[in-house]
Amino acid sequence: MSGNRFHLPAKGHPCLRLTTRSGRVSVTAEDRSDILVEAGGPSMDQVETDATGQVTFTSARNGSASLEVRCPVGTDVVVGTASGSVEVRGDLGQVRVTTISGSIRVGRAETLDIRTVSGSIEVDRCAGRCRVQTKSGRVEVGHAGHAEASTMSGRVEVTNAIGGVRVRTASGQVEIGAEGQGDVCVQTLSGSVRVRLPEGVRPAARLASKTGRLICDCLQGNDCVVDVSSLTGRIEVAPC
Repeated sequence: MSGNRFHLPAKGHPCLRLTTRSGRVSVTAEDRSDILVEAGGPSMDQVETDATGQVTFTSARNGSASLEVRCPVGTDVVVGTASGSVEVRGDLGQVRVTTISGSIRVGRAETLDIRTVSGSIEVDRCAGRCRVQTKSGRVEVGHAGHAEASTMSGRVEVTNAIGGVRVRTASGQVEIGAEGQGDVCVQTLSGSVRVRLPEGVRPAARLASKTGRLICDCLQGNDCVVDVSSLTGRIEVAPC
């Protein structure tokens, strides 16, 4: 039912678990103390709550309705869906999304774990570990503490990683921007790879490609390790 409000227990950290078979899922974190279901929610007696602050429900119409939910800032969110886009906005805690198909977009999270079979993944900011996995579809991560990305086909881009970066892909261009405070490891079969580091960072570059050109425009050192391997494709390590 639309417009349902669920009051959270006074103790415990808020956690929201949403499941749906098909339909769009939208979660917005804002300055509030309750959970508001604006659309697609089940009847009140189908909602489960416990003393730890966890609220669990499945969307209406046997799990086929689109969900629109508003929750407190810092809420942990778990979303499970078969098909349909997922959008998470605002400042959230631990975010986990599992889906078969559909695009996924996350605004800001403390930690992040996204797994999908097909569909693009976009992340604006993740303070801690950011783990994303898809078989087909592009991956774009803005800022992350530590980034891990895996895809079979599709472009992978990490704009700025404070810590380490690990990317595995079969085909598709890879673009990495790192601060040099952690190691960078990229494994790909085909597709060019470009790693950008701040001016003055001296990496230990280990680059290997059977047919692609290898370029390192950074002075060698031991500030971090940049380990990139490819069967075919150009590999470049360069200062920002």
